[in-house]
Amino acid sequence: MSKELIKKYALNLTSEDILSYSKKENLNISNEEADLFIRVIHSHSDELLNGNALNILDNYKNEMSTSTYNTLLSLYEKYKNFID
Repeated sequence: MSKELIKKYALNLTSEDILSYSKKENLNISNEEADLFIRVIHSHSDELLNGNALNILDNYKNEMSTSTYNTLLSLYEKYKNFID
């Protein structure tokens, strides 16, 4: 999938989108974590799409629950091939 298309989609995401997706995937994340994800996505979209997602995720590890962090790692592994 085109990185530009993914970036455009990601930059239009809202905290509500994150919370909705988390419910669909049976994930329990807080409103604060959803807000954090949006800030990270909007601030680091190019880096995330160019292979630095794990480094960025590690930078924010202490701002989310261990469960959420581990879930994000799993989701990254699941979806990373779609952006390469």
